[in-house]
Order: sequence, then C-alpha cells, then structure tokens
Amino acid sequence: MTLIALAITVAFSYSVAVTFGIPGKTFYWELATLIDIMLLAFPERYLPTMVPIFLVIEPCLVGFMFVGTEIFAEKKDGVIGALAVTPMKWRSYILAKTLILGVELVIGAALIMGIGTRSLSGLPYVLFGAFLASMVYTLLGIGISAKYRDLDDYFVPILGVMVVSLLPFAHYHGYLTGGIWKVLYAVPSYRALYFFKTPFVGVSAETLLLSGAALVIWSIAAYYFARIRFYRRAVEGLR
Repeated sequence: MTLIALAITVAFSYSVAVTFGIPGKTFYWELATLIDIMLLAFPERYLPTMVPIFLVIEPCLVGFMFVGTEIFAEKKDGVIGALAVTPMKWRSYILAKTLILGVELVIGAALIMGIGTRSLSGLPYVLFGAFLASMVYTLLGIGISAKYRDLDDYFVPILGVMVVSLLPFAHYHGYLTGGIWKVLYAVPSYRALYFFKTPFVGVSAETLLLSGAALVIWSIAAYYFARIRFYRRAVEGLR
C-alpha cells in the first residue's frame, strides 16, 4: 500500500508538472490503473468513501485540466488559428472536445468502479453521473482556459476548481457544518457525488432526478459560457 501510494503521488505530481510545461509524458491513464490497484487492496469498509472521491477526480478534475492543456497546445500548433479563418467550425470543435473527453473519462470511471470495487452494482448511475460531470467540467475548462496564453496563468483557476470541487465531500460527511455551507449544493461535483454514492448507500430516486436535472442545467450553462468565451478570447482574438 505504501509503494502504491508513493507511485500514485509521483505519477500525479509528475503529470501535473508535464501539464504545466516541463518536457515529458503524462501518466493519467497509468494513474487510473494504480488507483484501481490501490482500491483492490483497500478494506471494503473504506470503499464507500474512497471510490466516490476518485470518481470525482477522474471525470471532473482531469477533464478540466486536460482540455486546457490541449487548447494551449493547439494554439501553438495553429489549430485554433485555423478556426479563426473558418468560424463555422469552432462550435463543432467545442462539442467534439466535450464528447471525446466525456467518453474517455467515462471509461476511466468504469474501470475505477469495476476493478476497484469488484462489483458492477449501480454502474449505470455512476456512468451517467460521470458523463454529465465530465461535460460540465470540460466545458468550463474550455471557457476558462480560452482567456489564458500559457499554462502558468491557468494554474490558479485549476487550483480553485480543485478546492471547490472537493469541498462537497467534507460537507457530505459532516465536517463542514453551518447554514453557509449549504451553498455547496450548487457545486456540480456535489450533484455527481449522489450518483457515485448510489452503489454504496441508498439514494432516493427523487434526489437522483434532481441531481441529474442540476447537472443538465450546469451543462447547458457551461456550453454557452464556453461558446462565448472561446469565440471572444480564442477564435476572435487570433484573427
């Protein structure tokens, strides 16, 4: 367990460093495999807490970081400059990025759920929540990263999104008390958390329906946010 935890820490730290500019190759997929191995070794009583955390990190935070990295790379390669010449294609660019990353991150979530827990119970709920959450965070990543010119400037938004997205776990488990923390119910990761908790605890159909509706609304709002920001900051800005 110590060796696996060390490997996960090193793989994540190195991948983030590569994401922010040092030469090398990221290890996000290898990281997901290591997480599966660690979950296999975890005592079963810890799985209801650990699996949802890793599920949020995989489709949400990785999607947010990875799409920003791709946009910066494609700015340098001239791909987004080409969209400025053919403006009708930039909407397709946003949708393609969102759907492709959504499918990849759902596969990662399925691996974490299936291999890590040795069970497929509740898997459809997990995959549905992972897909919606990945759409929200990928679109937010497109909209936010469009403003910046390099990865160094993108670090602060990534850090902020990571902190805010993980706070719902503290509230859900009773570590953050008080009425002011109810604002966390509006965070997309909180709504995804209900889907990720379904295989372990009883979640009512009404809660899942409301959470799904909230994530759909978030997806629509994030799409319009990404479309406006990407056009103004990236496409139009490169003309």
